Amino acid sequence: MVNVRQLLARKLFGVHSVPSKTQAELQRVYTGLGAEFGQPITDANITFAVKREPVAHRIVFAVAHDVFDNWFEVEPLEEGVDEEEFNEAVQKVLLMLNAKDVFTQAAVFERAYGWSIVVIGY
Repeated sequence: MVNVRQLLARKLFGVHSVPSKTQAELQRVYTGLGAEFGQPITDANITFAVKREPVAHRIVFAVAHDVFDNWFEVEPLEEGVDEEEFNEAVQKVLLMLNAKDVFTQAAVFERAYGWSIVVIGY
């Protein structure tokens, strides 16, 4: 009689070895704790990893916060404009828009999910 499992393994995967009586077969069980090997990674799997895995958390959150911790200064393109006044005016607008928190959150989403968008409405 033909073993269906061995026949499928030969046809689908090119596996030609026959397990002997001394070999042990490890059963793979889906744990539900993220994506298994070879499965597509969903947003839920990414969220799980970012919240639970220390390395993923550091890569996503720590780097995103570190980028905007020192903030930045804006310089005018035209000559003859006072740089300090121009920077102060821009920083006031950015402060009113809560830009630092918004940009940091956008950087977190971009690092975690690969894309991000910031929409400003009036």
